[in-house]
Amino acid sequence: MQAIPRPSHVGSFHRPESLILARQLYSEKKCTIEELRTSEDEAIRAIVALQIELGLDMITDGEFRR
Repeated sequence: MQAIPRPSHVGSFHRPESLILARQLYSEKKCTIEELRTSEDEAIRAIVALQIELGLDMITDGEFRR
């Protein structure tokens, strides 16, 4: 019988392209802080939903506001 690997992670999740773009636009003053926060909120909701779907014991916001 093959052993089931025990997953664990340390650090942040990879940021989605939409969040990377939003940060770039904000740094170029092409979007507002409110628009950036909205992008962060959407990315956080998506990563939390993924972790719940995967059945992880601990849930993180992905450090997407960092």
